[in-house]
Amino acid sequence: MHKENGEIYAHKCDEYSDKPVDRTTEENEHSNQARRFAKYQVYRKRGYDTLDTYRNPDRIAMVMLTIASLTPKQVQQYFTDPRQQLQSHIETTDPVIVEPRGARKADLRRVGQDIYLNDEEDFLSSIEKLTETDLYQKLETAATTGTSDEAQLEELQTSLAEMDVDFTDCAAHLGDGLIDAVGPVTVRWEVSQESEKTFSARPSQPLPDREPDARPQMIADFYEFDTIEGFQADLVHHLRCQVRDCYVEMGIAPPTPFRVLGPGFYENIGWYRHHDFYPEYYNYHADIDEWQEEHTPTDLLS
Repeated sequence: MHKENGEIYAHKCDEYSDKPVDRTTEENEHSNQARRFAKYQVYRKRGYDTLDTYRNPDRIAMVMLTIASLTPKQVQQYFTDPRQQLQSHIETTDPVIVEPRGARKADLRRVGQDIYLNDEEDFLSSIEKLTETDLYQKLETAATTGTSDEAQLEELQTSLAEMDVDFTDCAAHLGDGLIDAVGPVTVRWEVSQESEKTFSARPSQPLPDREPDARPQMIADFYEFDTIEGFQADLVHHLRCQVRDCYVEMGIAPPTPFRVLGPGFYENIGWYRHHDFYPEYYNYHADIDEWQEEHTPTDLLS
């Protein structure tokens, strides 16, 4: 493994061939899982930024937590365009990005938007401690049921105070204090298995010169919501599924709050759908009790 970037360039295993072409699809995926898990361990144990872009479960979880803590007015402020674009595919709302000529009704439309968190290192490292609590579950419930903002904020303040996080330097709400910027809405139309068309709206603000912390990939056909709160709950759950996918593709069990069903990363849906060695995690109605716990280190089981 390269010390500089955590890239694994060689392996030794008696069960699998050294040549990928001589392995089965499942064997190749197990090798890929081992590489991803090794990068995760270097990140987790040494603090190096070895994870692939958009595949850091801690960052995605923080984005999820942030969005769950927003008020409806703040959700409207940051996410009006993706909400409107998704609605345009299920009702007579005008789209932000017009469907390209020649797009087929069968095309999968993925609506996304890059999300950047505040990059103050001390504050973010403190917030990462929240991934070890059940606050994610509580916040998603709050976003779904419409729990009052005051009660939600009070719970957040209490949890942060217990972790010695100085909340006074942030905005009145956790979400507003953590969001640095959001990119323009983007729509990807899948034309075939080999190609797709991508269109983006114009940015409404300067964006940070770095990779975003999360990139939702919401397939329009999978969502139906009537309210801002409904969209917020769907977005939170979608990001929760992305966190699940990060752990699943490392070959280990997700933390208990992220053992949920639904579409996460678009690329993973194909793996879950077409390969027997993965359950259908993307399917809301699947009956699944396999979470790879037998392959998970004891200190990562929760």
